[in-house]
Amino acid sequence: MTEYFPEIDDAADPRDPISRRTSSSSSRSSNLDGLETPSGAEVPIDRISVLDILDNLALTTKINQFNHSVRKTGGEIRGIALRSRDRVFRGREEDIERLKTRVLKNIDKWEEKWEDAKIVSQREKCAFVYGLSIVFFAGFLLGGHPEWFHVFYSVQMVYLMPIRIYSYRKRAYQYFLADLCYFVNLLLLFWLWILPGSRRLFLSCYCLSYGTLAWAVITWRNSLVLHSVDKTTSTFIHILPPVVLHCIRFRLDQGYKQARFGGAAGLGKLSLIEGVGWASFWYAIWQTLYHIFITVKRKEKIKAGHLTSFEWLRRSYKDTRLGKFVNGLPEPLPVFAFMLIQFGYQLLTMLPCPIWYSSKYLSAAFVSTIFMIAAYNGATYYIDVFGRRFQKELIKLQDEVQTWHNSSTPPSPLANAESPTAAVAQNEAINSDVVTMALNDVSPHIDPTSSAVSDIESKKDK
Repeated sequence: MTEYFPEIDDAADPRDPISRRTSSSSSRSSNLDGLETPSGAEVPIDRISVLDILDNLALTTKINQFNHSVRKTGGEIRGIALRSRDRVFRGREEDIERLKTRVLKNIDKWEEKWEDAKIVSQREKCAFVYGLSIVFFAGFLLGGHPEWFHVFYSVQMVYLMPIRIYSYRKRAYQYFLADLCYFVNLLLLFWLWILPGSRRLFLSCYCLSYGTLAWAVITWRNSLVLHSVDKTTSTFIHILPPVVLHCIRFRLDQGYKQARFGGAAGLGKLSLIEGVGWASFWYAIWQTLYHIFITVKRKEKIKAGHLTSFEWLRRSYKDTRLGKFVNGLPEPLPVFAFMLIQFGYQLLTMLPCPIWYSSKYLSAAFVSTIFMIAAYNGATYYIDVFGRRFQKELIKLQDEVQTWHNSSTPPSPLANAESPTAAVAQNEAINSDVVTMALNDVSPHIDPTSSAVSDIESKKDK
């Protein structure tokens, strides 16, 4: 029997199995019981060749292989996705734990700071009450019991000076204790309790107190900051001596003044030459002692970094014409130039002393003006300095939160994604979730009744 071989279309390559499979497949779809010749005649199934049957079997095998490859690739993709998900969640859990630990540590630090701040705040509250009480009792005694005002002043000096000595030595400011203001206060205490009958000592104390001491509030910008013992002390040692002498001069009865302060009772009019002369005498004594025991004998310690009033003035006024002139002089001339400038300043401030001594109203106006300048400097300190300090704390807190936020970003599995925007968005979402979950885990550890939280809430309410 002669075998029949179907003709192959010219468009198809007879050596191409795909073309042959396509032809065979179309033939089978058109007639399941036989084959169709190019002329349209049907071929009985018994006329199908062996090659056609083998081609059909090969096609089925390749389809099965393709399905297996697809399933295998799908499994690999699914495994990669699961591993990526586990890696992301494992990384997020590690970031959450690390972030939670950091938050708890920061909360502990904040609570410690708040506790320290509470102690400091309590001390400052007591200092504020003390400073305000001094102002109140000073006015009360000055108006109702002037004979006790010098006792009040002496008690304040006995209380405040040991604190000043301790605090200045602790801060390496002990050389400031040798300044003229402390010398004048000691001189006034010596006159009040040792030689109250000395007329010349009274003249010296009056001119120095109403001169250099009172005007130093303006020069040194003393501030009446009532919560600070240090600033309150600096203000009182410059203001209280003129107030004491004003009280003795204008508020005491003549009989009591004659019996208690004979040196002041016998002086009806202040002579400028006599007053400036005796004040300059005591000033020269102080300046000599200061130069010997501070400028000369403590020269090496001053060079090592210990501050004196002269060094402070040289730094503070270095940009002014006078400061440039003094600092431009060869050593040791700047020290002597400073002495001459300070002596000229002392003489200039003592010139109005006869006016203050002759009129109680002018004297009261002068002392009140000095007090109000100190109060204004204190108000400036409260508004400007505290405001800037609070602003710096806010900026520091913002930087810390930003650093914390940046350091808490976990590695993203989409780092190699085709879309950078999608990767960034996913990173931000993951980071936000990490921070939120960490804060949620930390929140049960925060005591809502703790001092830090209550203080923060009270400040938020305000």
